Amino acid sequence: MNVTVKVLNMAKVCIQDILGNVDKPSRYLGSETNRIHKPPDSVKLRIALAFPDLYEIGISHFGIQILYDILNQHKDIAAEQVFAPGRDLEDYLRQMGMPLPSLESGTALGEFHIIGFSLLYELNYTNVLNMLDLSGIPVRWKDRGPQHPLVIAGGPCVCNPEPMADFFDVMVFGDGEEVIVLMAETWMEWHRSGEKDKNRLLRQWSKLPGVYVPCFFEAEYDEDGFQRLIPKFDDYKKVSRAILSDLDGAGFPERPIVPFGRPVHDRLRLEVSRGCSRGCRFCQAGMIYRPVRERSPEKLARLFDLALNATGFEDVSLLSLSTGDYTCLAPLMEDLMERSRKAMVALSLPSVRAGSLTPRLMKLIRSVRKTGFTIAPEAGSQRLRDVINKNISFEDVATTIENAFDLGWQVIKLYFMVGLPTENDQDLDALVAMVKELKKIKKPKSRKGQLNVSVTTFIPKPHTPFQWARQLTMDESRAAIDKIRDGLRTGGIQVKWQDKGMSLLEGVMARGDRRLCRVIETAWK
Repeated sequence: MNVTVKVLNMAKVCIQDILGNVDKPSRYLGSETNRIHKPPDSVKLRIALAFPDLYEIGISHFGIQILYDILNQHKDIAAEQVFAPGRDLEDYLRQMGMPLPSLESGTALGEFHIIGFSLLYELNYTNVLNMLDLSGIPVRWKDRGPQHPLVIAGGPCVCNPEPMADFFDVMVFGDGEEVIVLMAETWMEWHRSGEKDKNRLLRQWSKLPGVYVPCFFEAEYDEDGFQRLIPKFDDYKKVSRAILSDLDGAGFPERPIVPFGRPVHDRLRLEVSRGCSRGCRFCQAGMIYRPVRERSPEKLARLFDLALNATGFEDVSLLSLSTGDYTCLAPLMEDLMERSRKAMVALSLPSVRAGSLTPRLMKLIRSVRKTGFTIAPEAGSQRLRDVINKNISFEDVATTIENAFDLGWQVIKLYFMVGLPTENDQDLDALVAMVKELKKIKKPKSRKGQLNVSVTTFIPKPHTPFQWARQLTMDESRAAIDKIRDGLRTGGIQVKWQDKGMSLLEGVMARGDRRLCRVIETAWK
């Protein structure tokens, strides 16, 4: 134990020594307000919560903060954070032969018992392998021995685990708040018994909701090339999603971490609800986070007071897939706005669904901080919006934009997709015509009124009604976006679009099978 501590302390000193040579050293200081650091010998289980992207992105992801808070409340568990290093720090680590350290204590990842990755975005998959390799941990589960940590994953990408199945011992599908504690307690019981066989632990974990153990399934492929999983055990043939039934009673950070470097989302966020009742046929989040669950206004008010006092944030934002559908939104906003006024902080509201602005809500919004107002019609024609189950009309969108301008917003963001099932040239023409018509909406004399149009390529995602739909080729995507861009070359409208190659690659990763593991590993190498 003394030798290990000495090595870890040396790693911490070395990291501090080189921070003057890297960009944005605040990413690696590990001295954030409200961080939790427990001495290694005071706990039984050490978990590293890993995010496969840069600090300023990962520290903004509230899911990892929720798990961090829940795990550290357990007296026998210490959870620390680690993020993907910038290229400059990575080069230094490799040159000096130093392992990737955790944020709070500078501990090498290989010294943790469990490493848990959050998988939010398919194009971050290679970062997972890179972080393991930087830590001296074999990237494939079959190459890891008893001296290595168990490597697990959670997050929305786990709804199709197969492209990463060769790299993880366990993957968790669904809400993680309850199952992560059950997994931790099971590990501690397994470790306390003196058991050394990892497969026995994996068998125990496989009995928990949402837990998928890839090595317990063999992949076979039929004559059409489709993968079929063959279970190794008769009592473990399928995985049911872990569902947190009571959001109001679930853990939520009362003392959120305050980053030193500027994060992507530099504000206090309160999750008012989870899930969405709208049922858009392309939306994966709306499907995999069902059913809708809400936190009570009383609980949110309490969290508002506690978290604000513990952080000193100047901005507060309400977080959910569809904040405008929260059943008590108006009275909640009235209460939080009064609290915000007394605390001298700004309350911001994510965009309200087109057609749902009530007179009472509009009155409240007049005094809310104006950031960006976003509306997602997704398609230009009513026919195509009906196909994708986007139940809003042109009149809904136009009325919402008119109200937004009147309420003080000066920039309106419109999100559209190309390549939706059954789309044709007439739908693209309707999109251009719709934006031009929206541009004619009168604004208050004191405001110019800018429309920012964002166009992405439709990506079929697992567990949605459109999961088997065709995705546009790069040439088809380029042609559709060019048609929209050329049709909207006019003042007051700005058009942006997502990289077509990245969209195609994301689609491949989203629906791929286990054979993609070799592709991902080759791409990383």
